[in-house]
Amino acid sequence: MVKSFDLSVTAVTLAALSAILEFRYLSVLQVATIVGLRPKTASELLLRLERHKALAHFGNTGIRGYGKTPKVYFLTKRGHRLLAQEYEALGRVITPFKPVNMTTRWSPLMYHRMETLDVLASLERDCQAMQEYVRIATLVEYRREKIGRRWRTETTDFVADPATASNKIVPDAGFVIEHKDSGKRALFLIEVDCGTTQLLSFQPDADVNSFTNKLAQYDRYLASGRVAQRYKHLGNFSGFHVLVVTSSEARVANMRKAATALPADFHPYYRFSTIDTVRQKFLHDGWLSRDHADHATYKLIKGT
Repeated sequence: MVKSFDLSVTAVTLAALSAILEFRYLSVLQVATIVGLRPKTASELLLRLERHKALAHFGNTGIRGYGKTPKVYFLTKRGHRLLAQEYEALGRVITPFKPVNMTTRWSPLMYHRMETLDVLASLERDCQAMQEYVRIATLVEYRREKIGRRWRTETTDFVADPATASNKIVPDAGFVIEHKDSGKRALFLIEVDCGTTQLLSFQPDADVNSFTNKLAQYDRYLASGRVAQRYKHLGNFSGFHVLVVTSSEARVANMRKAATALPADFHPYYRFSTIDTVRQKFLHDGWLSRDHADHATYKLIKGT
């Protein structure tokens, strides 16, 4: 017999648990952004769920040279069962429980993932307010999916054959938007830059994964047509963009200047913004193209 929960489950509680289930783990601020709560209120809610053993956490510890890590929550089996029970009453089924690997719960890579989740939390918040569009799917580089008989991370692909490291491409995240009336869909892939990647490689034979090398790889990806094939299970796309979200406006300017050596034909497929701007409003109208000489600003989606 399944033990009942001595816990008052509200719509906000379900929204918080659902968000953590979707992304596997989230910080207090990320849950607050998605659910629409003040950080203090979100913290109290998550702490209450943890005390009921519906959640557990990692982080919230000091690391020399990095400061204190954020407190990051994930679902326990008990929390997953609670969410499943609530959704079963609504006639919905959730994805199976997947434990978080606690043996590698924190590393320098996690800081980049937390920045990526900040971006996705802002996207989720803005998507909830959309009238004419709906978000079909969100992709994250650390989640695995089964396509046919093969398991791979949601954003891993190869720009050409053979499937070697030099042909590999792994966007940090992505999402698909659909226009409700027309049914047209657009795919967006996201690169989150924390300001530490070298912009240019001055030695062509050097093993340096510079920012311009990464953009050149995306150009190859677009030219090959493999991007449409990779994500065909999410629909046919009438639009596509690579979104580069970085640390500052100065960094955006330097990135766009560094990209002048790349083919101009691909400039319109890129949009640039800063992490701070995206946190305030992901679907803002100030995105910039890759063309350093283009001073126009753009929306990602018409009508937003």
